[in-house]
Amino acid sequence: MTLDETVALFRDGDNFILTSHESPDADGLGAQYALRVVLEAMGKKVQAVNADVYSQKYAFIDERKVIGVLRLSNVADQDLSQSTIVLLDTNDIQYTGEMADIALSRAGNILVFDHHEAKGVTNNEACSMPEASSTCEMAYYLIKALGQDIAPDVAVALFAGIVYDTGSFSYAKTSQSTFQAALDLVNLGVVPARIHNLLYESSSTSVLLLRKAVLSTLELHHGDALAIQVMDKDMLMACGASYEDAEDLINIPLLAKSVEVSAFFKVNMEGVLRCSLRSKGAVNVAHLAQSFGGGGHRTAAGFKSPYPLETIKKKVLELIGPALPG
Repeated sequence: MTLDETVALFRDGDNFILTSHESPDADGLGAQYALRVVLEAMGKKVQAVNADVYSQKYAFIDERKVIGVLRLSNVADQDLSQSTIVLLDTNDIQYTGEMADIALSRAGNILVFDHHEAKGVTNNEACSMPEASSTCEMAYYLIKALGQDIAPDVAVALFAGIVYDTGSFSYAKTSQSTFQAALDLVNLGVVPARIHNLLYESSSTSVLLLRKAVLSTLELHHGDALAIQVMDKDMLMACGASYEDAEDLINIPLLAKSVEVSAFFKVNMEGVLRCSLRSKGAVNVAHLAQSFGGGGHRTAAGFKSPYPLETIKKKVLELIGPALPG
């Protein structure tokens, strides 16, 4: 589906449910917030719901407090059957957690809106722009094509998502168009230094203590090309941290030159074990996640573990080893 076709879908449709992947990040949340506000201003019926609560460090993105969590939402079967469920910042339905079952079984229509090639849907169910730096950059183009104004809070949400998914404009997919979109958002009132502070310099001391605890579990395998970290409930309680506070810890090992893949095994307060995977690009971690019923894309994926910690660690080690560059 082209951007123009996607614009027509939003212009002609009346009911939308916006969602993102498990443990939503700034890019997914930014696009979700921006489209919720804009579509509502167009007179559409819109809900923004995720399977997981977002980390409080992203609260500034959701200025109007319009992004909810599935277990506390009032999404009804009638809403679903009459709505298009829009999957933002996820190219794989399975990566939306509990929202996946809802989307697959009860939604009127599905639209994947992501800057990676879509998986498991037809071409008329996906708008993919692999050349875009982020879903928020895509959302910016969509809003402009819809002829809608970008309010100051929407500009902040979009800019935050672009900054997050470009690594502060340093990743390979950062293009001239990315900078042009960012400049427009700055002209609309965004203060880049404030966004950087809110994203990277506003964590509580409990997050710092959690980082220390998780790093103490670091293991390196396969010639230091694979890094493994672990977080359990005891760590969360000892540090006074929340599960959502651990979101960015998976990226720390990738700072090392030798590390190609980072695997983070984490247990939430309900005792559910999940594995998050990140890659510098040489290894497609989505293939690994899919083998355990999860999803994602080449450089970021995850799954809920059907096995105890030591068992799943061993299986991940065995599967990643042959995929690592020579």
